[in-house]
Amino acid sequence: MPSSVHDSALIVNAFRARKRHVSHDKFAALWISEESEKWANNYAESVGSTEILVHSLRHRFFLEYLIDFSHSVVNGVFINIGAGYTNYPYLISPDMPCCEIDTSMCLDFKQQKLAEFEASRLIPSRTIKFIAVNNINDLVEIQALKASLKEWVGDRPSFVLFEGVFFYLSIKAIKELFKMLSSLQTKGSLIGCTSFRPEEVNKLMFNRLLKYCRRGYKMKDFEPTTIPKEFYREQDGYSLISTQNYYNLCEKLSLNEQLGQPQEVLEEDVYILEKQ
Repeated sequence: MPSSVHDSALIVNAFRARKRHVSHDKFAALWISEESEKWANNYAESVGSTEILVHSLRHRFFLEYLIDFSHSVVNGVFINIGAGYTNYPYLISPDMPCCEIDTSMCLDFKQQKLAEFEASRLIPSRTIKFIAVNNINDLVEIQALKASLKEWVGDRPSFVLFEGVFFYLSIKAIKELFKMLSSLQTKGSLIGCTSFRPEEVNKLMFNRLLKYCRRGYKMKDFEPTTIPKEFYREQDGYSLISTQNYYNLCEKLSLNEQLGQPQEVLEEDVYILEKQ
């Protein structure tokens, strides 16, 4: 079994690699080991097999927005909060500066592996700024992150991503993060994020996910966060410019993929907000 929630990032890489034609993540397979493949199989069996496709769909959605952003703005930057072992900097132009934020344990492992991949010429060379935040639920740490980002971002337009993160954060921390970003981002900057709507908790599959988190990731007292769509529409200083569910994305991308019945799909909807 995984040792903690950090290992969920390896499971997600396994899913993106299995559906590479959907995710367009050609580097996901680099992170796969025999052990993480077993974790991914166990997760899919315990929670639901549609998780393999939906994690690939959300990656593709954000990757396409990120590529469009890099082409449409001058001097833009990308900030991935709760970056895990995603590979976005290697899938976009090397001209876009990237910043990744996660726990020190996650970033230490990631930097070690990236150095190995680069030395073996498995990935292109990239310069990424890494910022360690060990408890993003801590408002004091959010303020420290604000100071670091303010210095790094400056007056450049930014694309900030929270992919699969809000599920694990308190609503208080999420509100503080939006407030922090609103004070930093310039007009036309974007925020991408995912979250479950409150009605998703009624699905048996959601309860299977919760059970897996508490047992598999050793989060005994974990209580997930769900967010209604109205939360994003009401964010001060932002306009909600796109919201999609996984069924929409399958249709939009013209994929030869079938998700099946809604009770067997965890719809962690995707959102894009633009700074006004």
